[in-house]
Amino acid sequence: MLDGHILFNGDCTLGRIDPQQPTPVWNVPHRLSSSAVYKPRSAGQAVVTGGLHELGAWQLADGQVRWLHKAHIQVGTPFVTQERTYVGDGHQLLALNNASGTIEWRFSGTPDTLASYAPTVAGETVFFGPGNGVLYALNQADGSLKWKLDDSREWQYIRQMYVSGQVLVAGTYTELLYGIDVDSGKILWKFKAGNFINSHHVAGDTSYLWSPTGWIYAIDLQTGNVRWRHQTTRYGNSAANWGPMMAELLSFENKLYCLDMNQVLHVLDIANGQELQRIPFAHDLRPTLVVLPDQQAVLASGIGDIQLVQW
Repeated sequence: MLDGHILFNGDCTLGRIDPQQPTPVWNVPHRLSSSAVYKPRSAGQAVVTGGLHELGAWQLADGQVRWLHKAHIQVGTPFVTQERTYVGDGHQLLALNNASGTIEWRFSGTPDTLASYAPTVAGETVFFGPGNGVLYALNQADGSLKWKLDDSREWQYIRQMYVSGQVLVAGTYTELLYGIDVDSGKILWKFKAGNFINSHHVAGDTSYLWSPTGWIYAIDLQTGNVRWRHQTTRYGNSAANWGPMMAELLSFENKLYCLDMNQVLHVLDIANGQELQRIPFAHDLRPTLVVLPDQQAVLASGIGDIQLVQW
């Protein structure tokens, strides 16, 4: 969401919606060679998105294309700042200029690993966990290495990373959530989620984790201690039941919103985890959610509709 507007993409098109208007502000063919699989992200006066074969930027005002980067091997999930887009392409991490699409630097420290998952940026550092069991901290200016953390005995790759203050929170392809010091790479704490970590979210001094075991946890960023937990689903001991926890978490106006893949939106009090509302939907939804004021939200259906709902 950007200034109250919704950016969307799909198999063929890229667009911008004002939720208060009946028709899109614009909706254009993106002209990628395959579906746009990454969420569109705003970058100043541009929108950045792409698929496995290209990454591109379009004008925010009217949707006209600025540039396209053709993948050398395969485009990963991008991380977008106002000036640059940081994205894996095959075995490298690239820093692309948002205005021109030119490559400002590249980091080639992962020759045996496809860099598919998104890096993240905090201050002057780019954090990159491509999937070889190593977390790299790079200088944002030129891509040179600051430090690296090898905990490959515990993780394979890092699916999501967020930074709050001096703590990098990393969800890994194991059942561990990490708190890592951003300056040194020292591991501050580990939290065992109970199974593969599908989704977590950081707001202020708390990380919110949706465990495949059916529990949502609020975890103190400094200590890794659990502040509260709330059970959304009773799964017993079956590790095969993690699928409905795939949707990402979102905080808005002191509430935590959790859309599961059983088409149920859980609304929790962010302070104590009390479930305030449980809102079922009768149709299949994609694992994406934008919450608006006045108990409204934008959802995407399984057949490609974008819907404004109110409860």
